[in-house]
Amino acid sequence: MRYAWGYGGQMLYLVPSLDLSVVMTSDETSPSARSGHRDALHGLLAEIIGALRADDPLAR
Repeated sequence: MRYAWGYGGQMLYLVPSLDLSVVMTSDETSPSARSGHRDALHGLLAEIIGALRADDPLAR
């Protein structure tokens, strides 16, 4: 997995093993690292990946 992180929590995630690209937008007027917001976005991506794997009959 690779990701690009922009100011305020603008995120681009690439997960080649799942053929997945995810873009998230956030509040560009405030920093995201100090507030824990960036970690919350990573957690959201983990939920998305978990849901995709749960729906994949080959992953069971």
